[in-house]
Amino acid sequence: MREPSTRLENAVVETLISLGLIVVFCSVGFAASAGAEAMIWGGIGLSAIGFAYGIPTAAIYHWTLRQSLVRAKRLPARWWLRATAHHDLIPREERAGVLVWGAIGGTGFLVIVLGIVLTSIGLWRMLAA
Repeated sequence: MREPSTRLENAVVETLISLGLIVVFCSVGFAASAGAEAMIWGGIGLSAIGFAYGIPTAAIYHWTLRQSLVRAKRLPARWWLRATAHHDLIPREERAGVLVWGAIGGTGFLVIVLGIVLTSIGLWRMLAA
């Protein structure tokens, strides 16, 4: 039987993949049928949403990672420069609570990139017209 933290990590990853696919399919449908101006504003809005939740969740991830490593007395110097390299130092019982914030913050980055792509396609369509 798996440990509860591993099951939680797998459930979070599967949920994020599912939500990501829904966002991608909706964006492709939107891009295929929307006009240039709607795509520009839709892309800007999508990027704004990504920034609005991606930055706070990334900050929470770094804070929880630091707190976890401090409690375990495993905080390396300059840990923030390569935070993901220290995931193996997180105590097993705290791993899911830390990594879930990293995963959510990472999806914020992907939403920002998708917004930039939609904005770029909208601008390209506007210039091509």
